[in-house]
Amino acid sequence: MASMLYTIGHGRHPFPYFLELLRNFEIEFVCDVRAFARSRWPQFNGLVLASLLEENAIGYEHLPETGGKNKPEPADLEWGVNRIVEIASDLRTVMMCSESKPLSDHRIPRANCHRVGMLAPMVRERGVSRIIHILPNGETAEFDESAVPSIW
Repeated sequence: MASMLYTIGHGRHPFPYFLELLRNFEIEFVCDVRAFARSRWPQFNGLVLASLLEENAIGYEHLPETGGKNKPEPADLEWGVNRIVEIASDLRTVMMCSESKPLSDHRIPRANCHRVGMLAPMVRERGVSRIIHILPNGETAEFDESAVPSIW
């Protein structure tokens, strides 16, 4: 059973910096939880990203079942979340979407993305006791995601 999972948003990072963030936390596998593995930043388009990660000995799987810009069917969402937990039980895993910061800058911070507002509480329900959010500057944050206001 996975006891730890990281999250990250690719934002506008150049790939070398993104790779450095992954290496700093010894990430072995990226679960891409975007509904569509596309980005205006070409290094984060699914096929390109998968290839770049493979060249650096990091696994990759796109899991569109986990939502994002579309509302997944409950059975698909269940499968996707279980897949993340399964991978994380074997490999040091990061859940990735596009928003670089997990929380908004509002006076009362809100979940900035579905990896925090929707998926993190679901993986916790499946036994992941520690979720570490990698911030754009390389620092980390840990908090009770279920206590954060969210539109998800």
